Amino acid sequence: MGELSRQLLYKARWHGVEVRVADRFFPSSKTCSGCGEVRNDLDLSTRTYSCGACGLVIYRDLNAAINLSRWRPREHSAVTPLVPTRAALLSTA
Repeated sequence: MGELSRQLLYKARWHGVEVRVADRFFPSSKTCSGCGEVRNDLDLSTRTYSCGACGLVIYRDLNAAINLSRWRPREHSAVTPLVPTRAALLSTA
């Protein structure tokens, strides 16, 4: 996974694409993409997310994808620059 991450960041910098890295414990699958309610009792075998607060029923991975697309990092260091700097290109070569 480390090599995949390195390659992804390298290619993204090269092409001027922003990469955001969410914390591995961010509850993207357990958070309702409709109202923001978090379900802590959701296990991996449950493939459909059902929200008790707003009634949303959605495929679990789609729910997580929506939450991650809306996610914004708190720290600037979690985002790669859009425009590669000379130092960044040299450090990834």
